[in-house]
Amino acid sequence: MKTKILTITTAALLALGACKPEVGPIGPAYEAGAGIIGTWELTGADQTDLSLPVPETRDISGFYTGSNNKWVVQFNDDSTYTVNSAGPGFNLFGTSGTWRYDSPQYPSAIHLTEDTVTTILPLGNMPRTIDQNMVFVYSRERCDKPSVSYELTFTRK
Repeated sequence: MKTKILTITTAALLALGACKPEVGPIGPAYEAGAGIIGTWELTGADQTDLSLPVPETRDISGFYTGSNNKWVVQFNDDSTYTVNSAGPGFNLFGTSGTWRYDSPQYPSAIHLTEDTVTTILPLGNMPRTIDQNMVFVYSRERCDKPSVSYELTFTRK
């Protein structure tokens, strides 16, 4: 009796193990970072105080979006960018220059070069052509220690 139960259980487990779920297409593939081309407007900003024992984040979007002048940046496919409208706060982009990713296949940061000054901004996401938002992370240091971090959210226009 025990051998019959063991044989039936083994056969059932082998039958279940032989079934593989069918995986169909999951949709079109989008190249990471290819969606940066276009015009982007700053629509959100978070500020994190890194000097506190427990970092505290505040939404400071009102400072940037409540202004008549909002940051509007255009990234071109010839690796140039132009600031169409300079908004309030620190000047992160300058007026125009060139841009490139740190790694074209797997971008995690963007290098913005204006004249001879290069600013490296980590990306909060790798914008694909279907993405409507792009996030830059900008950190400042004080006394060689991280002080404050800004997460700037841009929306495609």
